Amino acid sequence: MLSVKNLSMRYQEATFDAVQDISFELERGKKLAIVGESGSGKTTLLKLLAGLFDPNAGDIHLNDSRVLGPAHNLVAGHPHIRIVLQDYGLKKNQSLKENLQHPLRYFTAEEQNEKIAVLAKIFHIQQLLDRKSYQLSGGQQQRAAIAAAFAASPQVMLMDEPFSNLDVLLADHIRMFMMKEIRKTKTSLIFVTHQTTDALALADTILVMRNGKMVQMGTVEEIYDQPVSPYVAALFSDINFFRFSKLEDLKLKGYKPCEKELGNNFIAAIRSHDIEVLTKGKGLSKAVVLRKEFHGDQYKLFLRLPNKLQLKAFTTDISIQEGDVVKLNFTFEDLLLFPNQTTLDV
Repeated sequence: MLSVKNLSMRYQEATFDAVQDISFELERGKKLAIVGESGSGKTTLLKLLAGLFDPNAGDIHLNDSRVLGPAHNLVAGHPHIRIVLQDYGLKKNQSLKENLQHPLRYFTAEEQNEKIAVLAKIFHIQQLLDRKSYQLSGGQQQRAAIAAAFAASPQVMLMDEPFSNLDVLLADHIRMFMMKEIRKTKTSLIFVTHQTTDALALADTILVMRNGKMVQMGTVEEIYDQPVSPYVAALFSDINFFRFSKLEDLKLKGYKPCEKELGNNFIAAIRSHDIEVLTKGKGLSKAVVLRKEFHGDQYKLFLRLPNKLQLKAFTTDISIQEGDVVKLNFTFEDLLLFPNQTTLDV
């Protein structure tokens, strides 16, 4: 188990903590995604977990072993933790094959060649093994770095934006291999990503960061269905925010009882995919289509209601055009409600 307790770090001469009082536990074989806006401390936290930085407070344990930073180790890092950063960490003056041989240095030459051949096939780098790493494209380097990390057979794998430079055609193939290998070896995976769809699809647990702090941590279902703030909600879906009182004249079933019990001093939110767009029949409200965007298998509509409320919604109806008047439907159960704030905090 990886255990993190009250972890904090401040860069030299900085006036704020890059990571502030982070605590969590990750069991063997589990997958944790770290998400948040740029500058929220995600990569710094990852480097702390790898033993590449010294924390100002708190500690990290892998099973019974404390993970120490460079102040305590001649060579920074932990023998059972492997990290793949966005600079990939390949030795530029060595061939790709030599980079893969390094984590396999305690195996026989025959075993090395067998393992490298398997990894090279999986990561589509068979033709690149004799090239120096500086001769590879970003995507090729990323595939090679991930292959080298798996060659090391670590207990904990740390990855910073692991799919950012992968070709679309290869990304799913590599994800499938990674998930299969992690299940088989019970490797723990922690990955940083801006692609929250990857976080929802691949992780067991998600840690959301902002300004160095943990905003929320929970299962993928908890994070998506029960976001604690507009910030968290906005990270994981295309969503509309507005004052709860804007719903008063829509005669939305459930609004009046809620207003009577709790008042209307809330921020309301509804995911764009939860709004039904109709061209016929009854609807909760009419809306004018201000803009239409093609999104492959559907269209994204920008809409204005009679009460000036503007919403985004999706439709597969190709006939809807800008300037059309459509009807909208959604239910009270589709709404997320947050305590009122001076800003929408997103």
